[in-house]
Amino acid sequence: MSKNVTFCFDFGSPYSYLAYNNLSALKDAGASVEILPVLLGGIFKATGNQPPASVPKKGEYMFKDITRWSKKLDITFKMNPYFPILTVPHMRGAVLAQKEGLLEKYMESMFESIWVKAMNLNDQEILTQVASQSGIDANAFSEGISSDETKNKLRENTEFAIGKGSFGVPTFYYEKEMFWGIDSMKFLIEDILK
Repeated sequence: MSKNVTFCFDFGSPYSYLAYNNLSALKDAGASVEILPVLLGGIFKATGNQPPASVPKKGEYMFKDITRWSKKLDITFKMNPYFPILTVPHMRGAVLAQKEGLLEKYMESMFESIWVKAMNLNDQEILTQVASQSGIDANAFSEGISSDETKNKLRENTEFAIGKGSFGVPTFYYEKEMFWGIDSMKFLIEDILK
């Protein structure tokens, strides 16, 4: 029986970065992973949720927690001084990269630029340079992220996640269950292995 997991992410989420770098644990458990770019801001708006950093004490704790997780998973992490990053063009770019068959390279470039190199990806010129490192032509990227097709696909992905119960990212769907957050991956793996 095929074991399919859907992984919903947004580049602006440091926990999505950690989860992305831990997807091999799902594959090692025998699952195939479908990657679904979504817009975290759209999920927050639809569900009334807020970014953790908007609550000062929660934000302080979150940064300590991310450091713990990055050490536990042996994943390089550097807090981005330009956080929060408004990821609408980044996530549209992920939709475009997926269509072009370049999503894995694009995700690697984006996540590394934001959460390892701590670059300012709120700057459109830098964003386009990073996108082009994954193999997307710079002009095609600028045009593609503005197209109605790309905008509609990202909206559709986000509505799918909301419709399945998402209130944040990273979110995973396996069979009829939703698993939210990096810490829930252990329960997801247990379910996959059953």
